[in-house]
Amino acid sequence: MTILLSNDDGFRAPGIKTLKEYLNNYAITIVAPNKNVSACSSSLSVTKNLTLKKHNASEFSINGTSADSVHIATRGFLKNRVDQVISGINFGSNMGDDVVYSGTVAGAIEGRFCKYTPIAISIANRQPKYLDDLKEKLDLFLPKFIGVKIKNTILNINIPDIEFKKIKGVRITILGSRRVSKNAKKIFKNKKPFWCIGDVGPSISTNRETDFYAIRQKYISITPINIDMTDHKIIKSLKKYEK
Repeated sequence: MTILLSNDDGFRAPGIKTLKEYLNNYAITIVAPNKNVSACSSSLSVTKNLTLKKHNASEFSINGTSADSVHIATRGFLKNRVDQVISGINFGSNMGDDVVYSGTVAGAIEGRFCKYTPIAISIANRQPKYLDDLKEKLDLFLPKFIGVKIKNTILNINIPDIEFKKIKGVRITILGSRRVSKNAKKIFKNKKPFWCIGDVGPSISTNRETDFYAIRQKYISITPINIDMTDHKIIKSLKKYEK
């Protein structure tokens, strides 16, 4: 059983190191960006040459995105040798609308052609406070999904940043929603104008089935995300526009 680990925080990030230590009973290879590329989504670097740097026998970095990293590994130098991809552990939630932008989720999506279902893991805090018991939290769900195949699906998992003893359990959830993001900001450096992306909007989800609700209630959230983005419910009503 060979597992590929990637992320969008960079190959030196503590989250991916924790995953490697936790999964030490498996054959593990890390292929991840050489720096933080958060919010890169599923971007592939098709207009530049990518460089693969070997740091040791099982750790590599790429001057690209998380999707680049998984693509180069699974369709390149590790072709047909990766059984499952796990992306993370990201510092910061990836819930609701976040998955559209998330490089963590994108890394998992790029691993969809491997034998087993890819997994994205995030902690719901950009500066997590409770990391000492992270492996105990992983025990609650991760072993159950190693070597499991769910067709056309990735598992998007978010962990509340609280003490292990306060976690109530695990919930299977749907994606929630956020309000529109805050306004972009114009700033000046050396009298030159620059634009900064606005912060994400707050959750507007009230549905108890959502990932946001589960995290607020101190549960680990597991959301199955279908690779097929077709809106099947509306297909029939749009047929009238066919010619």
